[in-house]
Amino acid sequence: MKKVTRFFSRTASLLLVAASAAATSCTLHGAHQEGIAHHEPQFRVRAVEEASLNGLDVLALHEPADMDLPRRNQVIAGYVNQQLPLRIRVRVNAYNPNPVPTAIAGFDYTVLVDGRPLGKSRLVNTLELPAGDSVRVPLTFEFNTYKYLGEDAMPALRNFALGFGDLRRQRITLQVRPLLRAPKGRFSSPVSQAALAYGGAATTQVSPPPAVIHAAPTN
Repeated sequence: MKKVTRFFSRTASLLLVAASAAATSCTLHGAHQEGIAHHEPQFRVRAVEEASLNGLDVLALHEPADMDLPRRNQVIAGYVNQQLPLRIRVRVNAYNPNPVPTAIAGFDYTVLVDGRPLGKSRLVNTLELPAGDSVRVPLTFEFNTYKYLGEDAMPALRNFALGFGDLRRQRITLQVRPLLRAPKGRFSSPVSQAALAYGGAATTQVSPPPAVIHAAPTN
């Protein structure tokens, strides 16, 4: 009888030790997960796939000689009608530097031409970012450049159409603010800001202040 009692007593003690060890392990695992430093997604433009000005393909225009008379007249016609739309299609990479998957509900972005704001818009698209990996995000925007150019821009129209596809000039810049979705389905306040130029290699400064991703041209 005493042997049986001792056996049950030892068994109970071992079970308590095992339970305690499991609880400690779970607590440490939870603390490890909670202690992970979550970094905001990083963005960079990987390719400029399309660039047009009033319907004229300007992606391959680099030098004044590239703007022959028919092309120049097409741009001038849009300017005279006060409708000179600049349409750009780019491919953006959204990279998740965290060891766990991350999801965002889209992002707000502002388009700048030669460092001056042209317009802003919002991409509403849930992006599931794998841990330590990136996804490609197609982004197309179009804004009327007439007001951007002003009323006395006729002499500068030819040069304005040049270099949108030239990575070295970095004529187009995007300021990006990723969006989180609040519990009730509304968009939360933007959580970061990023400046993007064509084909750049992104570097990050951890907030505060909000992270700013600068991009430099690559070959």
